[in-house]
Amino acid sequence: MTPGAKKGILERLDAGEIVIGDGGFVFALEKRGYVKAGPWTPEAAAEYPEAVRQLHREFLRAGSNVMQTFTFYASDDKLENRGHTQRFTGQQINEAACDLAREVADEGDALVAGGVSQTPAYLSCKSETEVKAIFQKQTDVFEKKNVDFLIAEVFGEHC
Repeated sequence: MTPGAKKGILERLDAGEIVIGDGGFVFALEKRGYVKAGPWTPEAAAEYPEAVRQLHREFLRAGSNVMQTFTFYASDDKLENRGHTQRFTGQQINEAACDLAREVADEGDALVAGGVSQTPAYLSCKSETEVKAIFQKQTDVFEKKNVDFLIAEVFGEHC
């Protein structure tokens, strides 16, 4: 490891470290008036970056070692599924969320985890090709933004 380089998630776990992540963004930002919890979508990363940045900082100060991108349900099909005119694309939200998480992670010794969740295409049993294409758009951003690892959450059997 080069001097000043951060240890990755596996190195930390192999060393017996306890790794703490942040979370609960939708509920915290809803209480602060930035999102509506029902749709579960993370437009605030692009629309109110200062609010998302501040919440990341609060988690970092509280001891989080991982800043999870605020990208839960940040796929184009979910944004369209809400039935509202969208001001941001999934790519714009994912990029903004990655930038905010990285900015705050770099203020401490924290890592960035890209968050991937189920999508309406996945839940409605679209073809494997369609579902993979949706996930690929999101993971392309995570790769471009050099997140440290991915967290896949809230997947279940639906088909």
